[in-house]
Amino acid sequence: MKKLRIAICLLLFPLLTGCADTSQTGSADILATTGPVAEIAEALTSGTGLTVDTLITESVSCLHDYSLSVQQMKAVQESSLVMLSGCGLEEFMVDALSGRDVIELADGISVHEADEHAHEEEHAHNHAHELDPHVWLDPDNLAVMAHNAAAALSAHWPEHADTIAENETVFCAELAVLKAYGEAQLTELTCRELVTFHDGFSYFADAFDLTIAASMEIEAGSEPAARELCEIVDLVRAHEIPAIFTERNGAQDAVGIVSRETGAPVFALDMGMESGAIAAIRHNIDTIREALG
Repeated sequence: MKKLRIAICLLLFPLLTGCADTSQTGSADILATTGPVAEIAEALTSGTGLTVDTLITESVSCLHDYSLSVQQMKAVQESSLVMLSGCGLEEFMVDALSGRDVIELADGISVHEADEHAHEEEHAHNHAHELDPHVWLDPDNLAVMAHNAAAALSAHWPEHADTIAENETVFCAELAVLKAYGEAQLTELTCRELVTFHDGFSYFADAFDLTIAASMEIEAGSEPAARELCEIVDLVRAHEIPAIFTERNGAQDAVGIVSRETGAPVFALDMGMESGAIAAIRHNIDTIREALG
């Protein structure tokens, strides 16, 4: 089957970018950029006395057009160490990070191009040739990120190296259990094709032997072309795909149209930007099992 992907990057609440001062601004030892990064940092530093703050706490699923507030800039400047996810997710922070001590967790992970399954279109989204940064939705990738973080944290605070190593072992054991749980829950699905209204679940799909049949994101203030929606409607009908998926905080207009035209119910997946990666992966496993089981 020819895979379809129409990617137009979504920032769920554009008015929040650089405006809401909801990030922590104390002088924490470690400043993590997002929920998944903070989750790793907190797990590894448990029992060390090191403190972790999260920079971005708004309900966003894509950071392409994000800009830091004054308060967030201050938090970056006051941090001893800034921990990033990587793969271009925090590209908007390049200037702010100049001269800072930085850990990038995704080093060594095999990264997808954002247009890996793209359907060539004249209106191609201007981020089409960037990397897909949502690596944390694969438990194996999350383990690599934890290993990178542990090595860097131990070098930065060698007095805590033994505790960090012990915490890494516990964290990775939890990820192995989560991977096994997902494989068991998703092994006998009636359908293994995902139609998603967020372009960020390819690593999750790879982790559990699923296929992204189509993905679409709607840029704030834009509307999808009728032809694009028709292509997805035709695909859902032709392959008898029983359900379609949106991101939990995502816009509902386009997915609602496809749902009404096909009769396929809508289920919400989670990127983990707020909840953290482990909770998001488990939620996605359970949701897909319910929708496609």
